[in-house]
Amino acid sequence: MKTRIVSALFGALLAASLSVQAHEMRHFTVGSPGKAGEVTKIIHVQATDQMRLVFDRQDIREGDVVKFIITNTGVMLHEFGIDDEAGQKAHQQEMMQMPNMTHDDPNVVSLKPGETRTLIWRFKGMRQHDVIFACNVPGHYQAGMSVRLTVQK
Repeated sequence: MKTRIVSALFGALLAASLSVQAHEMRHFTVGSPGKAGEVTKIIHVQATDQMRLVFDRQDIREGDVVKFIITNTGVMLHEFGIDDEAGQKAHQQEMMQMPNMTHDDPNVVSLKPGETRTLIWRFKGMRQHDVIFACNVPGHYQAGMSVRLTVQK
């Protein structure tokens, strides 16, 4: 009995570790995570309960390293994610399976009501210039909580 429990726990830990490693190794088509010392532009974003992501500016060019300062101005949980259309759709499916999942990932942060978080993104080496910023809490994207931008070359 103890052997089965230990085996099950080990298997669960191994699966979780592999999942984290796979996520960390993921290559994005819309750029890559950036570092604080590389920031060339700051953009403030509000995540609202009216199911909107409100940007104070949208002038992103290839080569920019943007520090997004995202504030949840509502009373519901929201998230802010950067990806292409396929990545956003895949993340929506994950969120439908685990609706209470929270994030502190290279391209997604979760925001509690009233919380402000930052995400730094490098828009360099892009294979895709159409970028989708979205909240994939179940129902939020479908209600209009996304912004599609074309990063200028």
